[in-house]
Amino acid sequence: MKSVYKLSRAALLVAGVIAASMAIAETSPLEEALKVPGAKPEIPVTQVKTGFDQPFIDEARDKFGNFHMQMGGDHALYYTIKMTEFMPSALAMPHGEVSPLKRNIDSSLNDLTFVMGDGEQSVSLGEYIHDDKTRVQGIMILKGGEVVYESFPGMNPEQTHIWASVSKTAVGTILTMLEMEGKVDTSKPITQYVPELKGTEWDKVSLLDAINMASGLDISENAANTLDPNSVFQRMLSADFNVPNPQGEIEDEMQVLRDVVPLEGEEPGKVARYSSTVTKVLGVAIENVEQQPYTQVFEDRIWSKIGARASAQINITPAGHAVAYGMINSRLDDLARYGLIFTPSWNTVAKAPVVPTQVIEQMQKGGNHEAYMAGDFTHHSWVQAAFGLDMPIYNSHQWDAVWDDGAMFKHGNLYQSLYVDPARDVVGVAYSTSPVYLTPDLIPGYLREAAKQLADK
Repeated sequence: MKSVYKLSRAALLVAGVIAASMAIAETSPLEEALKVPGAKPEIPVTQVKTGFDQPFIDEARDKFGNFHMQMGGDHALYYTIKMTEFMPSALAMPHGEVSPLKRNIDSSLNDLTFVMGDGEQSVSLGEYIHDDKTRVQGIMILKGGEVVYESFPGMNPEQTHIWASVSKTAVGTILTMLEMEGKVDTSKPITQYVPELKGTEWDKVSLLDAINMASGLDISENAANTLDPNSVFQRMLSADFNVPNPQGEIEDEMQVLRDVVPLEGEEPGKVARYSSTVTKVLGVAIENVEQQPYTQVFEDRIWSKIGARASAQINITPAGHAVAYGMINSRLDDLARYGLIFTPSWNTVAKAPVVPTQVIEQMQKGGNHEAYMAGDFTHHSWVQAAFGLDMPIYNSHQWDAVWDDGAMFKHGNLYQSLYVDPARDVVGVAYSTSPVYLTPDLIPGYLREAAKQLADK
């Protein structure tokens, strides 16, 4: 299909950042990474449905690495549905009967459009998800606990897929539960719960500032840190994925985290900067507080209670810590079940409330508008493209976006989506394997617009 996607100003901004980073050196890490076979998106995303031949699989296995996967190319189509082949995994098991998701399909949602951040009208949702550049694999929208829209253009419904950073919402939710239960005090330094990092710059970061990604440390996922293999961020990823650093060493993941440095002139709590590194530390905090592996905590508190159809696979590091910042894998319909526990329709999947009302309210009200506006959350291409005319008020408790109407959204690398709107009783989820350098993600804008329109019906 010919592409119907029009490159927005936000996408051009990202392209400019990448071009500038390439100009730093004669050959940039990104430029080199794109030369590796399988790093570019050349085969149709529909190939996932029919499968891959053995030579392709062998090549993908040979080239596997975190940076290669993040390119969102052809090999990434295999990685995102087969991560248990590449990293050790622990299983969060479903308990009891599967909760049925009733269908009440509204075909008019295929024609859904919204006004993008640049003021132009988007193409229709149906056109967008079947565009050859977007590489959307699956999308579901639920209203009142019923599926009103569902399409799988690039995967089969029974296949699992990485949540990527959507996984962070579970970290934020569990920590807020622990706070409500009096097991953690968010005003205390994070090192009170992760003593492995005492005696470092982490001592100056409160648990709340860590939860809201306002650490004041040089660990954000900006272009410099993302393209620098010697940054703490990239060294952490290498250690977690058990691959050598540029010096050829497999580093100890917790020792890497001890090497953080503060950002000059920036105190914790003042500026929100996106960071998987801080979520890594929060995941370890949960394990230390509960004295259980993160996967077991996730199963006990969440996955066992939602009538999931299948297990959630959570990849683990060489040291045995869960990759809680990005490596939960599940079916799309089970991600939808997870989203429902934040809405009034929780009872369509659970026998009792899974996330207490006060936990949801704390996440909805726990952000800092000044820190959000001073930071980098609003700079992401997908935020500008999808929410430019309907901006959130802040990030909060590991959610990327919270609006004054209480809706919350989380984005994941390679373009995963989770939108929960308790007031409108709407949930939207989507899986994709899209390179961030090609186009900004518009799915978040469609999900937000769908919630508004469904609430008016």
